[in-house]
Amino acid sequence: MRASPWPTPRSVRQASQLHAILTTSGKIDHPPSAGHLLNSLTNCLSAPRQLCYALSLFDRLPQHTTFLFDTALRACLRASAGADHPVLLFRRMRRGNVRTDAFTFHFLFRCCALPRARAGAGLCRMLHAACLRTMFPSAAPLVANPLIHMYAALGLPDDARRAFDEIPVKDAVVWTTVIGGLAKTGMLDEALKLLEQAPERNVVSWTSLIAGYSRAGRAAEAVACFNSMLSDGVAPDEVTVIGVLSACAQLKDLDLGRSLHFLVGEKRIKMSDNLVVALIDMYAKCGDIACAQGVFDAVGRGQKPQPWNAIIDGYCKLGHVDVARSLFDEMDAPDVITFNSMITGYIHSGRLRDALLLFMQMRRHNLHSDNFTVVSLLTACASLGALPQGKALHASVEQRLVEEDVYLVTALVDMYMKCGRVDEATIVFQRTGERDVHTWSAMMAGLAFNGMGKVALEYFCQMKRDGFQPNSVTYIAVLTACSHSCLLNEGRLHFNEMRSLHRICPRIEHYGCMIDLLARSGLLDEAMDLVQTMPMQPNAVIWGSILSACRVHKKIDLARYAAENLLKLEPDEDAVYVQLYNIYIDSRQWVDASRIRLLMEEQGVKKTAGYSSITVAGQVHKFVVNDQSHPWTFEIIAMMEEITQRLKSAGYSPITSKITLDVDEEEKEQALLAHSEKMAIAFGLISLAPNLPIHIMKNLRVCEDCHSAIKLISKLWNREILVRDRSRFHHFRVGTCSCNDFW
Repeated sequence: MRASPWPTPRSVRQASQLHAILTTSGKIDHPPSAGHLLNSLTNCLSAPRQLCYALSLFDRLPQHTTFLFDTALRACLRASAGADHPVLLFRRMRRGNVRTDAFTFHFLFRCCALPRARAGAGLCRMLHAACLRTMFPSAAPLVANPLIHMYAALGLPDDARRAFDEIPVKDAVVWTTVIGGLAKTGMLDEALKLLEQAPERNVVSWTSLIAGYSRAGRAAEAVACFNSMLSDGVAPDEVTVIGVLSACAQLKDLDLGRSLHFLVGEKRIKMSDNLVVALIDMYAKCGDIACAQGVFDAVGRGQKPQPWNAIIDGYCKLGHVDVARSLFDEMDAPDVITFNSMITGYIHSGRLRDALLLFMQMRRHNLHSDNFTVVSLLTACASLGALPQGKALHASVEQRLVEEDVYLVTALVDMYMKCGRVDEATIVFQRTGERDVHTWSAMMAGLAFNGMGKVALEYFCQMKRDGFQPNSVTYIAVLTACSHSCLLNEGRLHFNEMRSLHRICPRIEHYGCMIDLLARSGLLDEAMDLVQTMPMQPNAVIWGSILSACRVHKKIDLARYAAENLLKLEPDEDAVYVQLYNIYIDSRQWVDASRIRLLMEEQGVKKTAGYSSITVAGQVHKFVVNDQSHPWTFEIIAMMEEITQRLKSAGYSPITSKITLDVDEEEKEQALLAHSEKMAIAFGLISLAPNLPIHIMKNLRVCEDCHSAIKLISKLWNREILVRDRSRFHHFRVGTCSCNDFW
């Protein structure tokens, strides 16, 4: 193309001015001038919105040569456009019988590899086939590298490898591209084989493989690869060191990490933001937060947030959330990642209130939290039974402040279920259009947890009718539903079905559910047969199930055997001693009971104090046995006296046999009345409106006497009472409990 007499624009604005000059002078129809304008405009493009101007100019040109089509394709590449415009241009070339050349396919392949291109495998293979039909072998050097890169970028490693094999003469760039592409898509063994065959192994190909091993969690192989690279005489660069530092962090190899830090200074490798972050992250994950702080103080205290985020995340993961917060408060403009790190740190430290306050502050900064943060907060609300906070998070989802997806829906279902709100969980589940097997499993597990085992099995049937294949987690939920609702036949059916029909090998959790079901049902011999024949050693949960069932079914010898095995696994667990002590007391074996109490004193084991809590007007009120510290103590005592009178009038008789103290019957009745859950319910009756449910959290299992009393209270006061103990929910309504007295 001849040199143009017109000046060369250096910006889109200057190109539009030249366009105006050419139009007013009538030179826009002059092919060399029009080509010069389009080529200059293409060189100035930097954003997708500018592409429309370039393509509209192309459409107005009187002639469309191969060079102009290639220039238009180059414009699509510079503007980072999707695949639609380049493909349409290619089809116009075909329809107009315009000859394609190597540059045509070079730009087409690079356009299809762009992140926003969304090009499908079929389209890429079609373009590849067209290239093979029309190109001469001499064009291979210009086309080969973008072709392989396109397949690798789209996650098509097999196609990338086939394209590589078709190239007659392979230069170093092609070798490096295919090795990097295979490593990026996880085909690390294949990438290593090619690296060993490559005529030239440069720093880029070695680094691609090291980074691939680090991403895949194969840290030891990443380090081995790095050592081979040094043995090969190839000097590492900044990107190489970052990949190896990531492997060090995974391996907790502080010595290697320090040697890499020394290497950075020795080789004068540029200390980029990414390298600073990698060093801080390595030191923090290896437990040397002082060195991490030293790196941050030396080179990380700039305006960019990445080093700040790394040191804050390091402190949070080591449990030093207050230090992390002080750094957070020093930042000029914390970003979403900073907030996420701090919120997650608060959650892991059990400081849900601080996490939620920070979440609200994040919204005031007009930062949109990602779904990971909201899911983490919902999970914390579920574990703590923090319903008001969970509802506030749900409201932010409803307001479209975060994008709803299947993980968020699953977390919402789980939160409502673990807060005892089955109806709300069901509404969330029914409204969502996107469910996966985990959402179904969360729904069934929640129903099981709330004593609605038969309903959970109905959902299981519906899930299979909808075409979802149950997995191992699903069957834990199903067997838990059977265990919590005494569905013995159904439990046996599903335990056998998971193995024979779905080829799912039972894990210890599945055996635990089945053993619990058999033991609760009084089939302790069958339960023990399963314990002895299962392919793994029983854990503390299984022996705990056996021990609990022994108390109900008066199996003293088996209880002693289960307790012995349980204490081998958890020698400091007070519940084992208490359970065995109660079994001996129930059987009037006073000597053995005294021996257990003496053993607890010798071992220094103290019984965990029981407590119950209730949330009223956003404030948590906590009660322990005989608690008289509450501001409303007199009102609570008065209500408890009223409860006692109305219960006795209705025929209630306290189960004083469960009191092991050597006192008279009246004192035993007073001791039962002072249980923490009864005090919390009394406070709920006087402080909550009659139409509101009373929601109690208890750290231990509800005792038999309280369970019987609460059933009657729900009927006498016509109130719904929800009690979440350490193993399940009890929904008390009109004198009945959702567990059907099977707990």
